[in-house]
Amino acid sequence: MSSRRGFGFAVLAALALAAAPRPARAGEKIAVLVLGTSEKDAELADNLTEVLIAYVAQHGGFEIAGKEEFRARLGVENERRAQDCLDDISCLGRAGVSLGVRRIVAGSVGTRGKQFLFNLNLDNVEQGKVESRVFRLVEGGVEDLIHAVQEASGELFRPHVEPGKIQIATEPEGARVSIDNAYLGVTPLISGTLLAGKHGVRVEADGHFPWASRVEVLPGQELQIKLTADNLPRRRGWPPAVAYGTAVAAGAALAAGGFLGQLSQLQPNGSTRQQAADDLEQKRRFATAANVSFTAAAVLAAVSLYHFIRYRDDIFGRNDHYEEGP
Repeated sequence: MSSRRGFGFAVLAALALAAAPRPARAGEKIAVLVLGTSEKDAELADNLTEVLIAYVAQHGGFEIAGKEEFRARLGVENERRAQDCLDDISCLGRAGVSLGVRRIVAGSVGTRGKQFLFNLNLDNVEQGKVESRVFRLVEGGVEDLIHAVQEASGELFRPHVEPGKIQIATEPEGARVSIDNAYLGVTPLISGTLLAGKHGVRVEADGHFPWASRVEVLPGQELQIKLTADNLPRRRGWPPAVAYGTAVAAGAALAAGGFLGQLSQLQPNGSTRQQAADDLEQKRRFATAANVSFTAAAVLAAVSLYHFIRYRDDIFGRNDHYEEGP
């Protein structure tokens, strides 16, 4: 790295430290150290450690263990052996005990042409595990690197929410399951990992009304849903046949009544008086039949309307209405 870049970094690091007021009341004590991936990146790593310390102290309210003290407690002579220790949770654990910290922010930084590469780990040395890690490839100058490091450190300490799952069983089995409008399969079923929060669940079975609910999955929870015949009531098949059948019959009776009514309105025909009387009588019968047809049409229409209203769910199905579930 050129001396100009190193000088610019040092100035920006100093500004970052000056802009980071220490909290009035210190919180958890942690250690922070970034090492260079090669000897030529040692100055870059040292400046980046200062920037990281300033940001973590300002935004996290942490008490920071001394950088030089941390390096000394690693008990190594050079950057390579120090990096090996940062990658070994047991070695970090020994350093953490001597520093009196339970968590350590450790990482490395290097350059590749005009790019910066860095990674950061939040190690819980008390539990012997890595709580969080980030990796960045940064294009641009020193200002871009500082911004990326600050953003990454915020991500390190962001609470991680454990995903959950939903287990669904039905009686009978074989019902189709969709979660958040995505079809997953048939029961019995265990969903894949789901983000904690509310999810829309829909269960469908042939010949039954669907079950739909909005359920809340807690972090790390496997929510169990057991559906019985009460939750998936049977959908009756005869109401549609009766409703549509009587509607068609009502239409036919209305058409017949209209046709007969037209015939009853024609002028009587006949060359003789008797023939004219007979034709008039026939038209009266047409009129009577038309009235009967109209009456039948009205009755059939009423029956059809009754079934459409009374059994509308069986005929048209139910609209999705997500009740709050367990």
